[in-house]
Amino acid sequence: STEPNNLTNKNSFKYSGLANNSTVGVEINTEGKGCVLVTKKKSSAARRRPASAHNRTVLRKDFRRVARTIKAETQGKNYRGDLTSAALARWSKISQIKSA
Repeated sequence: STEPNNLTNKNSFKYSGLANNSTVGVEINTEGKGCVLVTKKKSSAARRRPASAHNRTVLRKDFRRVARTIKAETQGKNYRGDLTSAALARWSKISQIKSA
């Protein structure tokens, strides 16, 4: 599935960026190096407005610092700890693409 915030592109409820109340996405930063970490806002008012329903954090540091930030935002804040490994794998692939 190619929906936004689906880390593994699998047709599964666990990884779905549309069906879950809290989602994690890692996207390529088109303006420079690094990536963009996307999380869904928790308030119901924000969920009713799809254009502003996501928090976007641009991560521009080196590989290890970005990985540490992704881990802290997902597992450290008890947001979606089950998606930590998938988000780190996605960041690894993005980093390989950007460096090539």
